Amino acid sequence: MRLSNKENISLKLKDVYQEALRDGISQSDLHQVYKKSVAGKLLPASRSIWNCENVVVFYLSAIMTCILISIYYDGVDPRCIVGTNSLTQELSRPTFQCDMCKDIDQVPTIDGNLLTKDLFLSKYAYTGVPLLVKNGAKNWSALHTFSFDYLKNLYQLTDGALEAVAENCQFFPYKTSFSSLTEVFEMPKEQSKLEPGQPEWYVGWSNCDPTVAKELRSHYTAPTFLPDDSESSNLDWLFMGGFGGGANIHIDSVQRPSWQAMIAGKKSWKIIPSPECDSVCKTLNATMEKGDIILVDTNMWYHSTYIHPGEMSITIGSEYD
Repeated sequence: MRLSNKENISLKLKDVYQEALRDGISQSDLHQVYKKSVAGKLLPASRSIWNCENVVVFYLSAIMTCILISIYYDGVDPRCIVGTNSLTQELSRPTFQCDMCKDIDQVPTIDGNLLTKDLFLSKYAYTGVPLLVKNGAKNWSALHTFSFDYLKNLYQLTDGALEAVAENCQFFPYKTSFSSLTEVFEMPKEQSKLEPGQPEWYVGWSNCDPTVAKELRSHYTAPTFLPDDSESSNLDWLFMGGFGGGANIHIDSVQRPSWQAMIAGKKSWKIIPSPECDSVCKTLNATMEKGDIILVDTNMWYHSTYIHPGEMSITIGSEYD
């Protein structure tokens, strides 16, 4: 059967990407070199043209050539033919509007007791600027209920819940060797308790099971300061783990801005503007403590997280508009 131009280009893109990985080029390498190339900060020409960064540029050029060919022949939107890995997300993301962050030195912070719907709507909502709400979730029963054992029992005792995550949702192993949420809940007790000498771990997942969702939402609500006509995603996003874990720098590909609540532990965020705004905007930092809520448009801002020593970190969040 003869493949269409679109199908041929998709296969070529996949082959180029896989070849880059086989040659030892990591997704992190691809991301960092792309950022430098956009900002005009590639290494001087006096360096060998076969150093790691220039090899990556070669692969980037090949991928861009494939995309241009596809546009010329089929008029195909390249966002529709490239997979959602960190490189292609960077190549296809919307342009960042630098004006919104050029005068910001730190993440705006407000006490949840002072943040009304009207104030949120008039000053913070839909600006694209991150916001940290202290004590925004302090009255949720989740703060006294959620734990590793609670989530383990909920998923293992709810028929089909773990299968739903595996088949219909997303699971993020980050730096661990876990391949599924099922494996996370089967780890040795000592490791799950973050005992000294045990392997570090931090994972994330989205929940697709309605029974689990109903139980989780009996212990939390959407942030009370969101506008009455705001629509939230049906998906819950959970992140859990111990000191030393966290997510590496990345950008998301979700439908809406996100909020995330700190149920247990302490987590710091590094929130980074896109490459075209490097000379205008600054990297922002925010630290969440138990009961805090952070709002970030993770489609626009690069971000990474760090888990502080002490209590296990558990967060839950969703998207909103």
